[in-house]
Amino acid sequence: MRCIALPLESGPVRALRADPALQRLAEDQPPFTRRWPDEALPRISEQLLAVVPDDTEWTLDFFESRNFDQAEYLLDPITTRTIKSWPQRERTATYRAIFGAQRFARYTSDGHVTPWRCSSPAELTAAVRLIDELDVAAVRREFSVAGMLELGLYKVHPEDDDDECFTRALEDLRAWADHCRRVAARDLGLVVDLF
Repeated sequence: MRCIALPLESGPVRALRADPALQRLAEDQPPFTRRWPDEALPRISEQLLAVVPDDTEWTLDFFESRNFDQAEYLLDPITTRTIKSWPQRERTATYRAIFGAQRFARYTSDGHVTPWRCSSPAELTAAVRLIDELDVAAVRREFSVAGMLELGLYKVHPEDDDDECFTRALEDLRAWADHCRRVAARDLGLVVDLF
């Protein structure tokens, strides 16, 4: 999962959120990817780079073992098992904490652009609070590989060990919370790309 720290209310980001053609133009350029030597950038990319603080890393990858679904499940295994539809899942606090609190733009649901999500500083703070207040002992009792397999969660295998999966997901979840905390403290938002 790739995330990009940006001021969501800046002019270039608002322009990007309003125009699918701009997103298609910008999504393969900095700050959404690394710059190639001597690369000529589109104007929107230059504008985006101008509003990113100089000491901000453009893109960071989280959940490198691609266990983001497991981290969402860990946050609330009981509710996760009861969700029946995609729209219902998108509205849960656990989904919003991991994958972004809102769609990046209305047009991202049309299938013509990468369906990014995003979170404002306030939404990142809410995600951090949810993770920080997690009752680890209670969710550990409910967390299981068998339960995740039953739900068809991504990157879960029958031979996986419950304790190892739980430990990895909890470590990744806490690292995610720390990142969200740092981004929100700088009054930046995150654009989340499930590449």
